Amino acid sequence: MKRRLSQAFIRINMHLKSLSKHTLLIIVLTLVALPTGYGTYRLIDTWYQATTVLTEPPEEVKGSVITLRLLKEEYFIDHHNMFSATIRQGFEFPEVITLGYTIAWLRGELQKMKEGKMVEYVIFDNKDQKLIGAVAIRELNDTDPGQQSIWINEKYWGGGRCQEAIKLITKVYFKLHPNEKRYITHIRLWNQRSYLAHKKAGLKDVGYFYEDGKATRYILEMPRP
Repeated sequence: MKRRLSQAFIRINMHLKSLSKHTLLIIVLTLVALPTGYGTYRLIDTWYQATTVLTEPPEEVKGSVITLRLLKEEYFIDHHNMFSATIRQGFEFPEVITLGYTIAWLRGELQKMKEGKMVEYVIFDNKDQKLIGAVAIRELNDTDPGQQSIWINEKYWGGGRCQEAIKLITKVYFKLHPNEKRYITHIRLWNQRSYLAHKKAGLKDVGYFYEDGKATRYILEMPRP
């Protein structure tokens, strides 16, 4: 056993010497012990690289201006307080909602996450460490054809927060779904701020969503990188 492991490490060392310094910075060496008692190894790049497959979303994803943290009950009150009337309008929520309403809705979101039907993060601003919004991507279905959604409290608009949140969750989504080629989002025609932010984040126009024969929403697509 020890001899086999020693030979394996020699092969790894020879392989690593042939790699560039840049490549060495983005890979992690992991030794995996097989049930049979044999030793083997594999090279695994960090979660954000293109070839990585995730079995579950990371608890936290840190960017330069914002940080994503998986939705949990401990964030429900701050989520409710930041989910302002201005933001609710974009999501077509009631003009006034109670904390109980928000909690019931968010518990439904958590259940979807447990069932593997969506991934949702709350967004924290890196400067003041406050919860400022949320971003999610759900599985495609007939009742809710738009997959991705995001909101950021109006006090924190600008500064690239929305674009960075979209880019970070996009990386996570495609790691969780290695066979998916794209995801889509629907944006109301009047919501030009959201439309432009999504375009800056890399989504492409693919048409319109029609209601009662009238175009009411942009359909944007994020292709797999």
